[in-house]
Amino acid sequence: MVNITSFEDTYYYPPPQLREGLDALVRFPDGEFKRNSIPNSSIWVYNPAKHRYNPGIFSGDAGCGIAAFSIDEVNPKEAADIIFKKLAGKGILGRGNHFVDICGAYESAIPNTEQKYPHNIILVHTHGGNLDITIPATIAEAQKRQQYAEGFREYLGHQLATDIGSRSCEILGNWTHNSVEETEEGIIYRKGVVKVQQNKIHILPANIGEKIIFYTVSDEAPFKLPKYSSMPHATGRAGPRGKMKVSIDEIKKMRRQKWIPYIPSGISDTALRSEHPSCFNNFDRIFERLRYPASKHFTENYFLVTAEARILSYVGKV
Repeated sequence: MVNITSFEDTYYYPPPQLREGLDALVRFPDGEFKRNSIPNSSIWVYNPAKHRYNPGIFSGDAGCGIAAFSIDEVNPKEAADIIFKKLAGKGILGRGNHFVDICGAYESAIPNTEQKYPHNIILVHTHGGNLDITIPATIAEAQKRQQYAEGFREYLGHQLATDIGSRSCEILGNWTHNSVEETEEGIIYRKGVVKVQQNKIHILPANIGEKIIFYTVSDEAPFKLPKYSSMPHATGRAGPRGKMKVSIDEIKKMRRQKWIPYIPSGISDTALRSEHPSCFNNFDRIFERLRYPASKHFTENYFLVTAEARILSYVGKV
């Protein structure tokens, strides 16, 4: 019998083709369904004696993740235009939700914390590029893809920092959210889920209209480590991508709003129809079910918000 833990309102059981050897399934909040009815923001734990690598869980997106870098203060609009020109047509940000954000400073949510020197933050969300369309067929191939993607994000972040005129670039974290590993607990697939470490910085994005949240996890009271040391990598879409698209008029209106980050003019209105903030959930359900202090309905505390950063410019769909 599969041990199912769900932080979602709706119950979910794995489709028949994914049951063989499956020992445990975890569903985090906001896990929209993907290929073959596989929900994002989920963990799949298999018995290694009964399971071979399943390419359908990640398809070609193994290794996808987000890296964050602290850089010198820059002009976020000029920086976004430079990044757009550099990456347009390169297949690095051309599908899914892959993007580069220029964010404001790391603003501490904990009183009396020493503030850093004036700076910006770059977020890089990609698995490397779309030129390699092969799908890993084994755990070893998937892990090789993950290592490449992590190295590519780190390389690209430092390269972009130089391109936009920053003399310094410090990596804050590199969080893969489509990964597989073999452990004593079994073969663990994390789909739209990051592996977390105690007292380390992790991030939780939502959409271009929300700030980026930084948080930590711990096993010290009143906290407990999340299951399989894992947390959702972001809030999910509010519904299927095709159904949630907004009109071109709504995108034109969005671009004029002061609370929306700068978006280079070269990114078309059509390309942004599925990137409107209304296409995504906010932090409410994740906060209610996982964050300290927990709500009266969900009493276990899994993470503590430590800081936030405002998105100043966005480059995606190029």
